[in-house]
Amino acid sequence: MTAAKMKRLGTETGADLKAQSIEFLTRHFGSSADWYHGIARGNDDRPVNPSRERKSSGSETTFDRDLTDPAGIEAGVLKMADDVAAWCAERRQYGRTVTVKAKFADFRQVTRSRTQPHTVRDQDAIRATSIDLIRTLYPLEQGVRLVGVTVSNFEPSKARMPLFGDAGP
Repeated sequence: MTAAKMKRLGTETGADLKAQSIEFLTRHFGSSADWYHGIARGNDDRPVNPSRERKSSGSETTFDRDLTDPAGIEAGVLKMADDVAAWCAERRQYGRTVTVKAKFADFRQVTRSRTQPHTVRDQDAIRATSIDLIRTLYPLEQGVRLVGVTVSNFEPSKARMPLFGDAGP
């Protein structure tokens, strides 16, 4: 795989990729070199499609300081869960997968997800699942700098119902 090859070559971050010369990239990645070289410098000519269907909704927050107290971490998770639940309810977009993200003091990031058999449609379910997932990280080895909650695996969009029924004029 390309990721494993890049890692073997010492290219593990975007900054590492940007530091590589086009000659190095061509030698190791052939015809893909120009694309890697450009993308590492923010060049991407693919069209943006602003009306594509959304696949997830998430919210995250960075704390002012690293938190080690579960109550403080869980309060942040609940706030993010509430933000996501409000977005989902407002737009009537519901997913089956709830994911929590935690970034630690050393910037290591972990995620935990749970996929339900049916869409998660209420705030309490998103909150409960988010708390269950964040608790899998305890006991903490170091402080938590950031938490996030995402709902994904949305059900397919259904045609919108007419505002005033389907009766014609």
